[in-house]
Amino acid sequence: MKKLVFLLLLLTLCLGLAACAASDPSPAPTPSEKAQAPEETPEPSDDGLPDIDPNSWQFVLVNPWNEISGDAPALENFEGVPFDARIIGSLSDFAQGARDAGYSFRAFSGYRDYATQAYLYNRKVEQVGEAKARTIVAYPGTSEHHTGLAADIADGHYELLTSELENTGLYKWMVEHCAEYGFIVRYPNGKSDVTGIIYEPWHFRYVGVEAATYIMENDLTLEEFLALYENR
Repeated sequence: MKKLVFLLLLLTLCLGLAACAASDPSPAPTPSEKAQAPEETPEPSDDGLPDIDPNSWQFVLVNPWNEISGDAPALENFEGVPFDARIIGSLSDFAQGARDAGYSFRAFSGYRDYATQAYLYNRKVEQVGEAKARTIVAYPGTSEHHTGLAADIADGHYELLTSELENTGLYKWMVEHCAEYGFIVRYPNGKSDVTGIIYEPWHFRYVGVEAATYIMENDLTLEEFLALYENR
């Protein structure tokens, strides 16, 4: 009799536990509780371009299609010629490097204001006509000399700035070493359709060492270099 009672109690307990389990099932995980896939980390750019800010002051683009904007930079003289004060140290080192190599280095022109550029332009128009003048002397407001970042440099023994300067030892040295000081040949031979200006083996432009090295190694103009960053 006791064994029968014990079995009935055990059966009742089992049935009760089963009923509780059926009435309180474990909730299924909600979508928000599901494991989230980790976000992919963007791959760093591997296009080989220098890691520079193309909007920085040393990359201001001034050419026949882009007029200068803003006020004149703070100026400082290098051997009596005004330049943007921020490039004086680099220009001084450039000159010293050339002189140490045995060359006569002279900066003929640096910063120009609007009035000076207008005078030079109008004088050239009188000499060769306006169409040709625009390829030789920049129209006022479109000259790199307004930036203070450009320098007309030649052997001090030469008074005229012509394409013949490419044959001088100084020019050959500068082409090889200008990037070490942050400068480029701004108007290289065969690129007039890009720059809008004739070949000028005397016109150098400061852009910083990293950019200058890339530009000179790849035979680019400043226009072509900056275009590489437009869709980067």
